[in-house]
Amino acid sequence: MPPTLTQDETLPATGLITPAAADLLICLPAITPDALPAALETIAAAFPNESLLVASSSTNEQKPDSITLIPYPTDRSGLGWILAASDYAAASKLAADHTAATILLLSDAPTPTGAPLLRALADTIRSTRVDLAVPRFHLGPSEGLVTSAILYPLSRALFGVDIRFPLPTEAALSPRMAQRLASTAQRLITLNQGASLLWPVAEAAIGGLSVREVDAAETSPPAPPQEDFNTLFTNVVNSLFADIESKASFWQRARILPTRPVTAPSQPSIEAATVSPDILSTIESFHLAAANLQEIWSLVLPPQSRLALKKLSELPAAAFAMEPNLWARIVYDFALAFHLRTLNRNHLVGAMIPLYLAWVAGHLRTINDDSTTTQPIQQTAAAFEAEKSYFVSRWRWPDRFNP
Repeated sequence: MPPTLTQDETLPATGLITPAAADLLICLPAITPDALPAALETIAAAFPNESLLVASSSTNEQKPDSITLIPYPTDRSGLGWILAASDYAAASKLAADHTAATILLLSDAPTPTGAPLLRALADTIRSTRVDLAVPRFHLGPSEGLVTSAILYPLSRALFGVDIRFPLPTEAALSPRMAQRLASTAQRLITLNQGASLLWPVAEAAIGGLSVREVDAAETSPPAPPQEDFNTLFTNVVNSLFADIESKASFWQRARILPTRPVTAPSQPSIEAATVSPDILSTIESFHLAAANLQEIWSLVLPPQSRLALKKLSELPAAAFAMEPNLWARIVYDFALAFHLRTLNRNHLVGAMIPLYLAWVAGHLRTINDDSTTTQPIQQTAAAFEAEKSYFVSRWRWPDRFNP
């Protein structure tokens, strides 16, 4: 019996079956069947008068005429709200099979308000020499704090790429960017770690590929599932530290960006300051941790940092704030302890959570919740840049700094 043509195949003159070529491939790895019809309408509206190839793990016979729907080849059972290694590997294979010039990879169903962002991401790859386009969301000063405190400043300081959201939920890729990500992903898949996170911005930096942010003022990133925060924090930070470890040969020799001035956040007077109950609760959690985690912290942090934390724990709530340089050194020290396997990695990152929450308490106390200023976030990132030489020295000669 002759082979049967599928909806994404054509029969050339030779009689052999080859996949149809596509200028733009859009991958929806995590979409549910119920969300697919509306998502396809949004995609069609974002790219009018274009023939589109959409890969989805769900199927639907009712779709816009401009869209050819093909199966997404990877089982995402057990994966969460963010793009994972297996997603990048699958997208790269589909792009190669269909000779796609641009790949758009989405972790969530697009909504009508997000249609302009889809178009802008794809057009950035299609009309420029950019290899990776990611959204730049406009979040309030109390949103996305793990990114503001750790992901963004570490990525900027170590890889020299000023990308505000280095763990994207949507990304547009050139074929060579997709191939590079697939190569990294395949190593993880071989180790049965296909659900691991991948860090495209860092991969682009070490590969000499270009990255550009696309304004996403009208959209918000998908919210993580309602899971235990400690579990989410541990998974993300473990992944980032592992990526930093694997790329140590790059960031140790990468040029250090010109150090930007680090200024302490402006402090309201103690008499005038008011501290919300949530911040008070977070500060109390830090005090409790400071009383119970000294043994673990002493394995990770040098005496100067532990002394600074002791002084921080003695501050009144109305003056509570962690200095940006202290926070940068703490994160670097934990990244080094992760590399040295000073203790179980999950326990290590768990012991970091109260310190992160102390940073959060100080950050929230010193900002106006109605303000969208990014100054405190930029101060934090500048501190990580200023302390990079400290991290490089500790990484190369850890015994010199043993507590």
